[in-house]
Amino acid sequence: MTWHVQYRKDAVELIARHPTPEQAIEAACELIDAGCDVYGIGTGPLTDAIDREHIDRIYAIWARARHPFT
Repeated sequence: MTWHVQYRKDAVELIARHPTPEQAIEAACELIDAGCDVYGIGTGPLTDAIDREHIDRIYAIWARARHPFT
């Protein structure tokens, strides 16, 4: 099953596809770090996605794991 990451970069809506949820989440967090607006992570139809609130929570956990003492 392919996972998608929906994001905006320079006012253009883009979709990246990844083979696993872990890779999709890692890519989403890296996109956020790069200044992109990630607004969906999921499988199947684009309407089947983790919403922005959950993405923000995932990113906060990921950021703390990368920089635990900042």
